[in-house]
Amino acid sequence: MNFEISLDIQDVKIKHVKKRKNGDIIIYVKSTVNEAFCRECNRKIDKCHGFDKEITLRHLSILGKKTYIRISPARYKCLLCNNKPTTTQKLSWYKQRSPNTKAYEEHVLLQTVNSTIEDTSIKENLGYEAVTGIINRYIECKVDWDSIKKLETVGLDEISLKKGHKDFVTIVTSRTGEEVIILAVLKDRKKATVKRFLQTIPERLIKTIKFVCSDMYDGFVNAAKEVISENIVVIDRFHVAKLYRKCIDDLRKKELKRLKAELT
Repeated sequence: MNFEISLDIQDVKIKHVKKRKNGDIIIYVKSTVNEAFCRECNRKIDKCHGFDKEITLRHLSILGKKTYIRISPARYKCLLCNNKPTTTQKLSWYKQRSPNTKAYEEHVLLQTVNSTIEDTSIKENLGYEAVTGIINRYIECKVDWDSIKKLETVGLDEISLKKGHKDFVTIVTSRTGEEVIILAVLKDRKKATVKRFLQTIPERLIKTIKFVCSDMYDGFVNAAKEVISENIVVIDRFHVAKLYRKCIDDLRKKELKRLKAELT
């Protein structure tokens, strides 16, 4: 039986696929874009000058198997610059010097929401430092607001980069229908930082926000109320459930201690 699975990667053609003995899937691709931009004059160039060394990028798993994209980026020569420099083609679906595709890194970021870096590391079979590296690469990246039609539900979630609940960053997400996307990773969880980011959202998109989903941290709640609206902030059920479970657990421990004292 043959079937197709979309890679959700633009501007590539699959050359062939291999499967390692350990089950990992390696997908060899080539770019279908036949041009680049000169690294010196920034003109569009289309004189191919060979290929750069092959790179391997972690991608979204297929049928539970680790999946990697392997590509040899094309190089192009600029005939207009005096020294005729060569430039390696940059494609939109991965960042330079990143070991992963953008799609996979965004997937990992979403896994950290309402979770921890340690849990995400275990689930994705990634090192702890690899997960924090992904987070750090997304801190303060600019949002392409023009590519977003509406937001509907905006999520604000804090995660700790270090064990022991220190050095927090804020993950900002948007949910429209069944689609969840990463909007930004902010360098801390301070109200001023969150408020400053929310103020960058264009007015046309502010009007499309129905809810801002957050934990009970005042910095998130007040930033959303001041920039967007007081009437759309919702405390997410994960943190509500965590709070009432803590009350019950504290009562259980207290009663257990009392009963032990009575029985001795």
